[in-house]
Amino acid sequence: MNKGFWSELKKPIVGLAPMDGVTDAAWRYIAKKYGQADVIYTEFVSVEGLWRIKKRNQLDHKIWTELKYDESERPVVVQLFGSDPQSFYEATKIVCDMGFDGIDINMGCPSPGLEKSGGGAGLMRNPDLAARVIDATRRAVADSGLKIPVSVKTRIGSSKPDVEWWKYLASEGLPLIAMHGRTFKQLYSGEADWEILAEAAEIIKKSGTKFLGNGDIKNLRVDGDALSVELNSGLKMEQGICFDGVLIGRQAMGNPWILRKDGLVPTTAERMKVALEHSHKFEEIMGAGKAFFAMRKHLAWYAHGFPDSGILRKKLVLTNSAYEVGNAIEDFFG
Repeated sequence: MNKGFWSELKKPIVGLAPMDGVTDAAWRYIAKKYGQADVIYTEFVSVEGLWRIKKRNQLDHKIWTELKYDESERPVVVQLFGSDPQSFYEATKIVCDMGFDGIDINMGCPSPGLEKSGGGAGLMRNPDLAARVIDATRRAVADSGLKIPVSVKTRIGSSKPDVEWWKYLASEGLPLIAMHGRTFKQLYSGEADWEILAEAAEIIKKSGTKFLGNGDIKNLRVDGDALSVELNSGLKMEQGICFDGVLIGRQAMGNPWILRKDGLVPTTAERMKVALEHSHKFEEIMGAGKAFFAMRKHLAWYAHGFPDSGILRKKLVLTNSAYEVGNAIEDFFG
């Protein structure tokens, strides 16, 4: 089992979960700088698309910008999705050359179209194909002459919690498995089931594989090597023993501080200062004008939880540059 950097991370591990359309290069930089996340995942990237773009030598394609990362983000993991083992092999060789610290295979994306085609959560229905995907990814790493660890992010099951799926994953000798506490059928409805996650963790960790829980985390508390989480439902889970850590996704949007282990809570002024810095970083990497449209959702997430925040939010979602963001914030706070 090639554990790579995963063996070096101190428990409990707190990482930024991969989110499509959210964990872009600028946001990952901010999440690492202010959230001090132990590990950062990219947005998921299509293996078929990446291989096709590389073959066509499309050097100006936006995918290369999406895969940019800053050295401060390390360890940074690229997440790949798809269903074709050969495409996984070719795409893995490409990202190996880009210097990522780890490669994660998406086996949990709930997109119905992707699942139907056998990718993402669809791989939970086909362990044989999942095994071939893992093998192809590992072979590409080996053929690149590297020792990059290959991990998996998945869900507790397809239509219901699936013990056989957990046992299969445990048999693959993976360094780490991250698991979301919903089934594919649930999509993002209902609540993440952390009691089921604890059952899955018990099975998987017996194989020597590390386990990260994911889903509906509102707050966390770290005390030494023990980790406690408060869920959106209000339920508190003391999981310091059976989990090696957690990945936090939606709750970190506009709030990178939730990733910190020291419990730091920023002031409103500090939050908006980081929102402006984030805007400048986005503009530096992605550009202003039409490209800045994708930054607006981040600004809306920052502008919450203080008096009249809705007024500022309405102004921020109309901005087209970091300069305009700065003016909007200055006008609001005086």
